[in-house]
Amino acid sequence: MATELRVFKAKSGLDWFKAGWKIFKTQPSTFIFMQIFIILVGLIPLVMPLLQIPAALAAPFLIAGFYRAVLVKLQGQKIMLADILKPFSEKGARLGLFRLGLYQMAMGILLAIASSALFEDALLILQQNSENPEQVIEQFIAAIEPVSVLIFISLISVYMMAFAFAVPLVYFKKKQAIFEVIKVSLLAFWHNFAALGVFGGIISGLILISSLLSLLPLLVVMPISYIAFFVAYQAIFQIEIAEKSTDKHDEPPSSHGQFNA
Repeated sequence: MATELRVFKAKSGLDWFKAGWKIFKTQPSTFIFMQIFIILVGLIPLVMPLLQIPAALAAPFLIAGFYRAVLVKLQGQKIMLADILKPFSEKGARLGLFRLGLYQMAMGILLAIASSALFEDALLILQQNSENPEQVIEQFIAAIEPVSVLIFISLISVYMMAFAFAVPLVYFKKKQAIFEVIKVSLLAFWHNFAALGVFGGIISGLILISSLLSLLPLLVVMPISYIAFFVAYQAIFQIEIAEKSTDKHDEPPSSHGQFNA
């Protein structure tokens, strides 16, 4: 069965962000600690390179746990930091999220290979020993071709759009065919490019401002972004409003329960 998608105007991107902010305010400290936990797991490979693969495979589980917490909050229940780990123990969700992690890791490797090929000359300059770092930087910038930058940005954009809705589609809708998930995610962006473009512009602007303020505001901006994106997922994929549900530890909650943005 084909997945039905709703199409929204550009203004909806701002509405989704506002909805994310309202949900975030209901329990901000828990969402912030969840974001810190995600960041710490992402930094593990820098400290222990041998754990790079496990950390990459854990990413879809943590994002699913965050979305699960948002959904539980929408259903009127209190959430805890430990909720972000529940997908690891849910039998019906583990295989799909594990396979998704493998696909994301494989695509990440392909992107790394592509970047090495596109910026080969510039990377060689960085590897050269020089007593003048400023000169190396100047040569590095001069060696970067604008066309290569454009191609790389295009590849990154397609990668992000392809996997943007992958986690909720696999976790909540139980979709197992990863290529079908990628197709649906791309179609969602294609039909809602204006709304998601506005949403992405807001997030990018806030990230830029945060970078000028020691990055600490990101601990607020990023969880709001995750919450708002889940609201966008609910809206685009026509998730219906449902009554409060009981918390089950052996399976993910229904993806019903929607914030009317």
